[in-house]
Amino acid sequence: MSIIGDGLLDPFAHVLEMGKDTFSLSHMKEPGMTRFKKMLAIWVCCLLGLVACITTPVKQSVSKITPEMALQKKLEQQLARIAADETLRQQLNQAMKFRTLICQRCHGVDGRSRNGRCPNLAGQDPIYLVRQLQHFSDGQRQDFQMQSAVRKMTDNDKVAVAIYFSSMQPRPPTGEKTGQSAKGEVIFSIRCAQCHGVRGQGQYTYPRLAGQLPGYISMTLEEFRKPDSRRRRSIMNEIATLLSESDIKALAAYISTL
Repeated sequence: MSIIGDGLLDPFAHVLEMGKDTFSLSHMKEPGMTRFKKMLAIWVCCLLGLVACITTPVKQSVSKITPEMALQKKLEQQLARIAADETLRQQLNQAMKFRTLICQRCHGVDGRSRNGRCPNLAGQDPIYLVRQLQHFSDGQRQDFQMQSAVRKMTDNDKVAVAIYFSSMQPRPPTGEKTGQSAKGEVIFSIRCAQCHGVRGQGQYTYPRLAGQLPGYISMTLEEFRKPDSRRRRSIMNEIATLLSESDIKALAAYISTL
């Protein structure tokens, strides 16, 4: 093998070597014109092969960075900074008390909703929160109030909101164990635990369910069941259609005990 030009490995070098050996063994027995034609043919083949190697475009796999991926990267960087700087964390919390006033109206001052139609944000995974803010921003999720709230949010705002609410203490269990919640526990272990965690604590892109109010759980599952649901592109659509009205009530009762 040989190197040609600027470090290009010549895959045809071995052909040249073979050509020289053949010529050296037979040149005494062949006419000059025949030898010349053979040598010329070898060199032409090599030249064409080299041109093909140089001119063939090299396909490079370029990973497309989506806005969601860029936002998650920024979130991870900020989380690392805050973990290493207690003063920075305190400054963020102090600033966000005022910057999240619009959020507090529905989701509670402490991230614990008093409204059965709105979810708790306290203790949610920050990656889940920042992704949902992005989905409201780009239209993947449809809700007039939320889309209005995030319309003027920058990426830094979304990251700060996600970190702020995720650092709050989740709502403690409010429900009691009953026959209905026992039925819900069985359904939860089959339908929900794999993604949301065995105790509904959530993970990564799957939300925390533990501590959510029964009214919100029931309303959300009913929404997922609708053929024209505003969230019809969710994995939850298929799961929710497998649930009966009785199943939904049982799940809501059980989740309130987590």
